[in-house]
Amino acid sequence: MKDTLIQFITIQPLNQHPIIPWVLVFIWLALVLNCFASLRQQPMTMQARLGWLLAIICIPILGMIAYLFYCLVYADYAFLKFVLGPPKRPHMSTAPLLRLPANSKKTEQHP
Repeated sequence: MKDTLIQFITIQPLNQHPIIPWVLVFIWLALVLNCFASLRQQPMTMQARLGWLLAIICIPILGMIAYLFYCLVYADYAFLKFVLGPPKRPHMSTAPLLRLPANSKKTEQHP
């Protein structure tokens, strides 16, 4: 039991297949290449692109998650607006109607 617990804590399962790490590396490389291709299309300065590249490469999972949120908020705002729906507006029956006069200048009336 002690050996099984130690293997679980050290993430060394007994039935680990040798191809699993290679598949994970392949998936990570595909995601990184996708981020690179996306960065080429973004309208940003070279310093910003270099910063994002370093974040994606040096902090693998967190960098990609941060870039995902950046793309959703700044680059793909129209898509985010489509997914979340239009902004909530009060219903016409509950909103008071404010009407401005057609001519806001006071006209002097002569007798």
